[in-house]
Amino acid sequence: MMYITYNGITNTDVGAELVEIDIPARAERENETITIPGRVSPLLRIYPQRDAYSITVTLRILYKEDLSTVYNWLSGSGRLVFSDTPDRYYNVSACAGISSKRIGAANTIREVKIKLTCAPFAYAIANDPVELTSSPAQLQTVGTMYSEPLIELTGAGDVSLTVNGVTLEIKDVSGTVFIDVHTCQVYKLEYGAKTSILSATTGWIEQMVLVPDTEAVNVISWTGDVSSVKITKNERWQ
Repeated sequence: MMYITYNGITNTDVGAELVEIDIPARAERENETITIPGRVSPLLRIYPQRDAYSITVTLRILYKEDLSTVYNWLSGSGRLVFSDTPDRYYNVSACAGISSKRIGAANTIREVKIKLTCAPFAYAIANDPVELTSSPAQLQTVGTMYSEPLIELTGAGDVSLTVNGVTLEIKDVSGTVFIDVHTCQVYKLEYGAKTSILSATTGWIEQMVLVPDTEAVNVISWTGDVSSVKITKNERWQ
């Protein structure tokens, strides 16, 4: 029997039976059709941005005492995992209203339905940092879409880090810095808070992506006094 897990809690944990759920869609990619005078066919411009989409979940609740528990469970935002693809998760928000109705001969069974807003990609659940021991290093990733890693670099002085030919230079490194390609941030952690050091960097952070091993093997290298490089790959599927 198929089930779903949302924020670490399965539907059976809250007394709900999964009746139906949409198969995750392929997110629509933003594009633009441009008509050029004198050109026979229009020009199609495709952008990297992808839109969110909806997943509708239908649940059946046998006991009325569990209804409020289900309402509380399907709220806010978090990770959604399908039991038939347990190696990946979807980032969703459960902010829409929940519709419900009574079913069964005695009208004692509740059936609820909610639309979840789903971000465009599925992400690998197994996502522990990989430590690289020498420069240059090779790194393989799975998935069907390039990923935006989180890189943890420890060193001193002026250093540079290169990911697949894209170089980021960082001045006056002291200790550990984090390079978040997804948010294009470079920061240190001080007393649990992020302190940006983006002004001390030169390079195109957003281009420091990792490609799936079906396309190529990723090559990472560095120069300067670097004692440690760890990469959280953030592998994903579209």
